[in-house]
Amino acid sequence: MNPASPPDSRRRRLARQLFWLGLGLVLAGLALLFLARPLPLPARLLAGTVDVIVGAVLLAVWNQKFRDRKPLRGARVSGAPPASR
Repeated sequence: MNPASPPDSRRRRLARQLFWLGLGLVLAGLALLFLARPLPLPARLLAGTVDVIVGAVLLAVWNQKFRDRKPLRGARVSGAPPASR
């Protein structure tokens, strides 16, 4: 096992935390943008937009690093070119 890679249970926990944190930030940012009326508009726009962007970045990292991708049925798994016809 590579000493730099965490154990499987820790990796799953990290993936789950990253997903929920990203989703929570996106939802909190949207709620801040549309539902937080007592805040002045510039502060609300800045905080809500930053939350949505950071949440989207975390979800993109989760998607690229932790999502279990299986090849589609009928898709080429190897890099070999298709057989000639």
